Amino acid sequence: MNRTLLSFMSIIIVIFLMGMASNKNVPEKPATVRIGYLNIVASLPLFVAEEKGFFKEEGIDYKTSPVATSNQLVDAIVADNLDCFIESSAIPVLAVELQSPGKLKVFSVSEITSKAPFDSLLVKETSTIKTLSDLKGKKIGVFPGSTATNLLKKYLKDKGIDISTITFIPMPPQNHLTALVEGSVDALHAYEPTTAIALSKDGFKQLYGSIYADMISPNPQGVAAISTAFSQKYPLTTAKVIRALERAMIFMKEHDEETRQILMKRLNLPENATKRTVFLYMLPHKEINLSIFQQYADMLTDIGELSGHVNVKELLYNK
Repeated sequence: MNRTLLSFMSIIIVIFLMGMASNKNVPEKPATVRIGYLNIVASLPLFVAEEKGFFKEEGIDYKTSPVATSNQLVDAIVADNLDCFIESSAIPVLAVELQSPGKLKVFSVSEITSKAPFDSLLVKETSTIKTLSDLKGKKIGVFPGSTATNLLKKYLKDKGIDISTITFIPMPPQNHLTALVEGSVDALHAYEPTTAIALSKDGFKQLYGSIYADMISPNPQGVAAISTAFSQKYPLTTAKVIRALERAMIFMKEHDEETRQILMKRLNLPENATKRTVFLYMLPHKEINLSIFQQYADMLTDIGELSGHVNVKELLYNK
């Protein structure tokens, strides 16, 4: 091989290497982030991020879409109709990881505790039900879907209560208080803001605080997730979206009164109920307790909500 050919090849290699280096510095293409959400208290970090301008400050172009159920949120990401969501039940996310691994990355989980009881058991003030044992032979209204019922059954059974005598009636949250008043059910396992609305009126009382916090604390029942495909294609935008939402999570804890004003505006809640509402606080991705999240997933497998074991470490966003 002559010197001229060697020199030519050397130049080609140098140009190729320079191109590889320059590609690393090519700005990420702009992307509009499609954010799905449930129009409920649990989506408060999204509402705060919008109202406080955190997305704008991060330079994010985004579009939000209200969705009816957690399953629909997850299905929309799998079908590439959404890129992320701020909160859904963990169940469909874990189920998708079993069926189609690697579709989602979880970047936040809820921290339901006894001090922040997002769920509770309610009865009428005139009810003869005074303790959990008094639920024997009664009818309990529960959140739609099998998960709420199965978790409540496990909790009561672990407390030594004969659940075979209890009737569990799934119903939409908007029907909960009416059903309790009319006697269709004797007790409610309610989520916020139903509890806050009930306790801001006469005629209702709390029988028990959060059963979810009693089972596992902090309970990671709610999760926020982003499409793996989106996060790989747009890593910088993904980091900005997560940073904006995590800023909102911190804001909720540091600015309670202003957060409640945002909640009242976005969900059109009565002021007295807004003051009582217990927030579903979410943990930033670096604060997720892996062992607790795994414990929760394993419990869901034990009660039949998941068809197999999920290694939640594979699900977590860790950039």
